[in-house]
Amino acid sequence: YSLLPTPYSLLPTPYSLLPTPYSLLPTPYSLLPTPYSLLPKTQDFFPHPINNCYKMRLSHKHKFVFIGKPRSGDTTIRQALDPYSDIVSTDKPRYNHPHVPASMVQQHFERMGWDWNSYFKFTSVRNPWDMLVSVYSFGNPDHNGFYFWEKQQYNPNKKMPFTEWITKGKSWDIKAGKHLTDLSAYSLSYSALDEDNTFLVDYVIRFETLESDVTLLESLLGLKLNCPKIEQDKHNDYTNYYNQESIDRVANLFWYDIKYGNYKFGMA
Repeated sequence: YSLLPTPYSLLPTPYSLLPTPYSLLPTPYSLLPTPYSLLPKTQDFFPHPINNCYKMRLSHKHKFVFIGKPRSGDTTIRQALDPYSDIVSTDKPRYNHPHVPASMVQQHFERMGWDWNSYFKFTSVRNPWDMLVSVYSFGNPDHNGFYFWEKQQYNPNKKMPFTEWITKGKSWDIKAGKHLTDLSAYSLSYSALDEDNTFLVDYVIRFETLESDVTLLESLLGLKLNCPKIEQDKHNDYTNYYNQESIDRVANLFWYDIKYGNYKFGMA
């Protein structure tokens, strides 16, 4: 009996007829990445009007990446970099935001196959007590904490007091795509550190010494930068906005900026 031929139905399935393993199946068209040429050239991600001023600055030719930090001279620096920058949309609009943190830019570089370590990365920093008064004056938050660009909810007739905003104010977390319940997204640590607290930039321009620091940047990049004169904030002495509680809160929330820039409350 054991020598009888095996019935056809019991024979092993020929390899060519076996089902294709799932991992080898072709990717459904809907899941394929969008070709670069078909990516949108405008961005709907930002809460305020978009133009070239609202895009990050990088150059593949000159190998630099500027990580913009709000109200820290970044608009002036971006204007100086414009002649040398590749201002194009990326595969995801939020990676092209002017204030996208270095950790997200690094992830984007890895995804695109670009060598992060071969680029010169730089950002800026400003005395946080002074910087936050500038953010407050620019955003003009209403009594519910909505900024002027949040037009549907914004009430221009009722303004949130500064000291209340320091405690209750929100900031936009580009990484998560939502607001934080504090102001920490305006910090240097948010802009320049990754999750392992690795400092990802090579140079930091101090707002207080912007002109001389940009001169040094010129030598580091080998470029001539025509830096426009920085527009002075219209608010009065920033120290007049604070009480002791708000001073301490900024000291706790922005300790990294303070330590890095050796800042003190009351410094010009």
